[in-house]
Amino acid sequence: MKLVNINKNGTLKFQLKDGKNVYSYNSGYVRINGNDRLYQINKVRKIEGNCTYLNYYERILIPCPQERFNYLVSWVERYYKRNNINLIDIEL
Repeated sequence: MKLVNINKNGTLKFQLKDGKNVYSYNSGYVRINGNDRLYQINKVRKIEGNCTYLNYYERILIPCPQERFNYLVSWVERYYKRNNINLIDIEL
């Protein structure tokens, strides 16, 4: 994983060895690019609604930059370990 750039809003853009980009936003979101869109990879929390069919989910934001980076590294390790690919090589 290599830091590619930091934009004017403070968003960190990392590139994985397979060419995918991962973004860490100041708002607390962490996203990875798919084929045609960005996917949120933050953990989710279930919110109970009034009825059983009105339940919904919300993303758990990570406000601390160090915690976001640690979460990102652990997510990449889990993702590629699951797919039997060893791509985690951190370069900053």
